[in-house]
Amino acid sequence: MRTRTREVVRMLATFRHSARCRRLRAAAAAQEARALADGASQDEVQEDERAESSAVDEWLASRKPHRGMH
Repeated sequence: MRTRTREVVRMLATFRHSARCRRLRAAAAAQEARALADGASQDEVQEDERAESSAVDEWLASRKPHRGMH
């Protein structure tokens, strides 16, 4: 009976360890996905900012100067 108890305890420990490893792998995958998504969104934000600043520069360049300016 003692041998069977030891086997069951070892089996439960193995299951717990496997479950913990699965959770850690899932958490790492989720973190990597978030990091990739953040990187992509930051790239999009930088592109948007560049587009907005170039549009403002073009608008300022195309404006006629005020009457009092040379």
